[in-house]
Amino acid sequence: MQRRLVVTLAVLALVSTAVTGCKKKSEEQVTPPQSVATSAGPAAKEPAPSATGLSGEQLFKQHCAVCHPNGGNTITPAKPLGAKAMAERSKITKPEDIVKVMRNPGPGMTKFDEGMISNDDAKKIGQYILATFP
Repeated sequence: MQRRLVVTLAVLALVSTAVTGCKKKSEEQVTPPQSVATSAGPAAKEPAPSATGLSGEQLFKQHCAVCHPNGGNTITPAKPLGAKAMAERSKITKPEDIVKVMRNPGPGMTKFDEGMISNDDAKKIGQYILATFP
């Protein structure tokens, strides 16, 4: 009973995120973050923004964090997003592997097609996941 409630709440949260995440912002509202250059060159620690002007972290929070808070997995807790666990479990070792899962997920995960998340943005999410969750 408790598991069914958790799954129902997760699905509702995912649906509400997907619906609100699909809204397009006008050109005026989307302003890419400015890169700060130093004497050593451009800032190397922050990844370049995506075509939408959002970083991998921002995109992850917008599309993925509801079901994968802190790299976990609310639908299938035995399958967290840790890079080591994904490599051992599913041979996922690079951002493109994560994009493949986003495009053709297993049971319980929402399918994120190119209409919802562009390939560039999906790759940013993959890079963020691999860099953030060991």
